[in-house]
Amino acid sequence: MQGRQGSGGSSWDRPSERHNGSLNGTGKQRAIPQRPPGMARVDINTMQMPRIARPQPQTPAPRKLRRLLLIIGSIFVVCAILACTAGYLLSKGLSVSSGATATTTDFLGALSTSNYNQAYQDLGPAITLHLSLQQFTQQAQNLDRCYGPITTYPEVQDSATNQGNSQSYTYNISRSKLTKPYQLRLTLQQDPDANNNWKIVDYGNDLGPGQAATVCK
Repeated sequence: MQGRQGSGGSSWDRPSERHNGSLNGTGKQRAIPQRPPGMARVDINTMQMPRIARPQPQTPAPRKLRRLLLIIGSIFVVCAILACTAGYLLSKGLSVSSGATATTTDFLGALSTSNYNQAYQDLGPAITLHLSLQQFTQQAQNLDRCYGPITTYPEVQDSATNQGNSQSYTYNISRSKLTKPYQLRLTLQQDPDANNNWKIVDYGNDLGPGQAATVCK
């Protein structure tokens, strides 16, 4: 069956070549490119994308690395020197304190047991040059007779002082015949003639409670 004829003699039912040709703007239909013979078909779903290399961390230049190591090493050396210095001063301070308190403890302990000879050995030249062992013993015996022997002698808290080469401590002295303790201040120095051992160089006027106590007859 033939299509109807228009006034120009063209068929109205024939596909319009003019319309198809205007699709590509040239008046001709665009041809679909053919795959060359022997070329494999590529499936885009199975294609692998190229991997992007991960950026590598940059290592510091040798000169910068040596400088960094030098700085770190210097810091460690300074810290070590400071630690050693602090440790030395601390140990020296503890040694000084322990040596001086050992002497005072020995001195008061000897007096509490009436061992006057031992107590006299803890005295330094500042006392022994003008006080003999006999005089010291007589003084200590009189105090024991009047006020009773020493019973306790705790150190007063935070009483220790350091002045130059001297160490001082205060003790609460209790005696058996006294109703309340009294304080005794002991000052010590290192004696170079006795292997730098700590010696008592001052204990006040005497080892007793002083004038505030009842005079012994």
